[in-house]
Amino acid sequence: MKHARDLSGELPVAAMAGMEPLAALVIAALRGWNRGGAGAALGVLRGRMSEAQAAAAMAAMCDLAGILGVSRRRALACHAPHCPCVGADEAAFARFVRAAALGEREDALWLASLMVEGHAILCLTDAASRFGLHLHRATLCAAPTMTAACPKGTTVH
Repeated sequence: MKHARDLSGELPVAAMAGMEPLAALVIAALRGWNRGGAGAALGVLRGRMSEAQAAAAMAAMCDLAGILGVSRRRALACHAPHCPCVGADEAAFARFVRAAALGEREDALWLASLMVEGHAILCLTDAASRFGLHLHRATLCAAPTMTAACPKGTTVH
């Protein structure tokens, strides 16, 4: 017998304050898109990266949204833009984008299979990879540099 549970995608599973920078930026952009469309998502991205990089990230996000709009299994549930909680769908989407961007291909494909129909898995993963790479670059640029701790010419691995 299955137990009756309310396991919706809005169920809080984490806090924004505890998210890594890439995941927090993915969630902020997703919330912007969900509440105000492409313009709101672009506003979020412009606040964190250069205009050219925001435009490139937005193009990839538009591809993501287009694929999700046509082939999704169900709509992703999002919290309000300034909510301190992270919902289950938001956390899964951020994990998917991170995996796609950082080359964890098998994980990304598996997570994509939970969101879209089979024929759209590869396209969604490709769009997530492009989107995530732009966001990852922006979070790396915003991170404190190690130049003060390392002498010039030192190779850091």
